[in-house]
Amino acid sequence: MVLKNAILALLVLAGINSMAQDKFEIAGHLSAVKDEKKVILTYVNSEGKNVSDSTVLRDGRFHISGMTAFGNKAQLLFTPMGQNSANKNGGADYQSFYLERGNYRVNGTDNVANASITGTSAQADFNEFNLLSKELLKQFKDITQRFSKVYYAKVKDTVAIQAIQAEARPVHAKIERVLDSFIFSHPDSYVALDLILENKSMVIDPATFGQYYNPLSKRVLESFNGQRLTSKYQKAQQIALGKSVDFSQPDVNGNLFKLSSLKGKYVLVDFWASWCVPCRAENPHLLKAYRELKDKNFEIVSVSLDDDRAAWLKAVKQDGLPWLQVSELKGFKTDVAVRYGISAIPQNFLINPAGIIVAKDLRGEQVNQKIASFIK
Repeated sequence: MVLKNAILALLVLAGINSMAQDKFEIAGHLSAVKDEKKVILTYVNSEGKNVSDSTVLRDGRFHISGMTAFGNKAQLLFTPMGQNSANKNGGADYQSFYLERGNYRVNGTDNVANASITGTSAQADFNEFNLLSKELLKQFKDITQRFSKVYYAKVKDTVAIQAIQAEARPVHAKIERVLDSFIFSHPDSYVALDLILENKSMVIDPATFGQYYNPLSKRVLESFNGQRLTSKYQKAQQIALGKSVDFSQPDVNGNLFKLSSLKGKYVLVDFWASWCVPCRAENPHLLKAYRELKDKNFEIVSVSLDDDRAAWLKAVKQDGLPWLQVSELKGFKTDVAVRYGISAIPQNFLINPAGIIVAKDLRGEQVNQKIASFIK
């Protein structure tokens, strides 16, 4: 019993020591700031929860420490004393960085937004990526702002819209190349992991996603975000080509619909919502396909990720959708969306009469021909 207790004590101490290894310390100096300021650190603690801590900048210096785990994005925010967050006029003085075990130095003059933050390998990776992408992202942001102004104008200038879209394509392509280059050259980086999670996993194609996921190190995949990415990938694999699927959802009358009740037909399962502009833009194309193929053993089931029944039914009526409509009205918390990792719409997949997925994400003006090519 004594030996057992000793072993238990060693295990407990090992756990404590392991936790202690994730301690961080941040020391900062803003040489031109003389007034006191509140320093707010928002970060992920050792339990994976988003938390905040604060200290005071005095004589241009501050120090803050705490416990974290793995490497996660954090934020330092400086505000006048007595103010808990950025003012409503957008005058925020903040900077995002990567926080992990280790010691950090924040060096600047009159603000933290332009200060240098150094100290760990994760932050070095983040600084490297920012240096590679900063100008491209700034350029793309300017293009999207101009596009939004023209696109949402009362009178749309289609020529201007097309010109801005043409301008955006090569810039976007360059950003994608920078992303891929950084990701593939940093398989043991928390920054690369987050770039995959944020930019490559909104809609996961299991046939191609392995090129991003498989090189990632065990260390990175064991992190909080690594576990999230693994979960998303595993869910996406459930709706890969060749997989069989089934689910139940209430229809517009509250009756429970089961996908397998349509076994023997070709069925396009389409995930959408009334508020989703791209989804609504696809509906005319789906309507054309439905009219052409409904008498050829073809059906559509639209799974709405709305949470407002009135908005859902209004959109169905406005778009004139005659096929099966189902929804739990739980938004992205809808059971089937959670189960299959649907976190972005529109998405769809086509199943054959045996209930096997044979195609995915069929859309566009030629969607009727694409669907027809699978119907035998």
